[in-house]
Amino acid sequence: MPVSRPVYEEEFDSLLLAEYEEFKLKKPSFMVLGLPDTGLVGVISSSHLVETLQMREVAGIDILSMMPPVAVISNGAVRPPIRIYARDNLLVVTAETPVPPPAIYPLSRLLIDYAMKSGVDYVMSIVGIASPNRINMDKPGVYWIASSEKAQKLVDGLDIRNFSNGYLVGPYALILKQAIRRRVANLVLLADAYVEFPDPEAAAEVLKVISRIVNIEIDVKKLLEQAEMIRLRLRGLMKQTRQAMAEMRAPSSLMYA
Repeated sequence: MPVSRPVYEEEFDSLLLAEYEEFKLKKPSFMVLGLPDTGLVGVISSSHLVETLQMREVAGIDILSMMPPVAVISNGAVRPPIRIYARDNLLVVTAETPVPPPAIYPLSRLLIDYAMKSGVDYVMSIVGIASPNRINMDKPGVYWIASSEKAQKLVDGLDIRNFSNGYLVGPYALILKQAIRRRVANLVLLADAYVEFPDPEAAAEVLKVISRIVNIEIDVKKLLEQAEMIRLRLRGLMKQTRQAMAEMRAPSSLMYA
């Protein structure tokens, strides 16, 4: 079914935010960000959340002048390349195309601004770590970076390690900086991932952590069963994402120092 006409629109540095319905999140509220990066861990995780929790599409972000002249068609309707879904205390942001390098800065500002306007208590970024030894790992590791003590408390008692040394590249780096600057609690969850291939197994490990943080059961069984099909379906997006990262003149998303 086509998305309803927006009830609210805002243009911001060549980005267009369109909101299709008014909503109010339960507390504590979380915004989960799933943008394309190494292993497409964020994209796979956010898409699985939307499908499994049957979330409704409430808003979208279009990149007006920084992308090729392409329209995203989904379920017979034109969709913005970045979509926002809601249910209960969750907002999930997912994308079907890499973020063009010129759009990274305005998008990071827009997402933090929208989180604040929507009454979001915590922003959670899902990131893939380019791990050369990923093929030898029985289970991908999950790590965290926190913008503040408030964000760090989300992982208290969880058996995951702090990512203590390395660097973050791309949208998530600027989102983290914006969150610190504007005093928004941003928890970055990072998973070891393949450099060249979509990694549903890494996404499943991150979702297990998110399930404990937000206290919502997230079944990853179907995700793991369909892992090979997901890898095949997302090959094109993975290739485009690696090309976008190369334009930033940086290795795939995040690497160990």
